[in-house]
Amino acid sequence: MEELIRFLTEDRYLKSVYTKVKEWKQGDVVYCNDWDKGCVGCITKGQAVMRFCPEDGNPTVTFLEPYDLLGVENLMEEATEMHGGAYEVIALTDVTTFTAKRDYYLDHMYANPKYFHCVLSQLAKRSLAPLV
Repeated sequence: MEELIRFLTEDRYLKSVYTKVKEWKQGDVVYCNDWDKGCVGCITKGQAVMRFCPEDGNPTVTFLEPYDLLGVENLMEEATEMHGGAYEVIALTDVTTFTAKRDYYLDHMYANPKYFHCVLSQLAKRSLAPLV
């Protein structure tokens, strides 16, 4: 993921227009799937917890570490609502996030397919990890 971030930020102008690095304090809501539907990114420093808030009222929690993805649902071609509820990411420690606009992110992944493998690896790792 570090290499992908470097690739996305090589050009200073494009970096300033299409990407953002933001620092969060412990307890801050870092991301919510009801926010900006046009970006995708990851945690670059710190730890967070992702809390799913399903409609049935039984929240599920999983821990996130550096390079776990945020807003991955925004990579889908068609706008899709999360089935069963919303989720939010809350900082357990001070956290730094990197985000990029969806189309910019995808363009760079098309330009170098090894980055698809990088993202796929992160998704596979997360989907195979048991929910806590």
